[in-house]
Amino acid sequence: MSGGGGGSGRSDLGPAVGGGFDQCSREYQAPINSPKPSVLGALNVGNVLDVDVVAIGSSSTLVVRDAGGNLGGSLTFVGYLQVINCIVQQGVLYKAEILSISGGVYTVKVYPV
Repeated sequence: MSGGGGGSGRSDLGPAVGGGFDQCSREYQAPINSPKPSVLGALNVGNVLDVDVVAIGSSSTLVVRDAGGNLGGSLTFVGYLQVINCIVQQGVLYKAEILSISGGVYTVKVYPV
C-alpha cells in the first residue's frame, strides 16, 4: 500500500504501524564511556552486553552491564535520551554488541531486542 492515506495515527507512539517510523527500533554505534577494565577486560569483539538505565539523582544514565549484572561503563550518543525513554516508558530491551576494542576503547552497536 502506498500513499499517505488519511488516519490520525502518530508515528512517535508505540511500534510502527502502516509505515510510520518507530524511534525505539533504531540502532546506534558508540564508544563505552569510562569502561571498567575489571568488567570488560575479559570480553572480545562479538560479545553482547545488556543495556540498562541507572537513576543518579534526578537524572538517568544509560549503561552497559555484563552477564553478571556488573556495570561496564556508560553510553552517550546522539539519540541516547530516546533509548532511555524507550527503556523506561515502553519497556523496550536493548543490547550492546562489541564491534571493536582498540587501546581500551570499546565501540558497541546498541540495538533493541
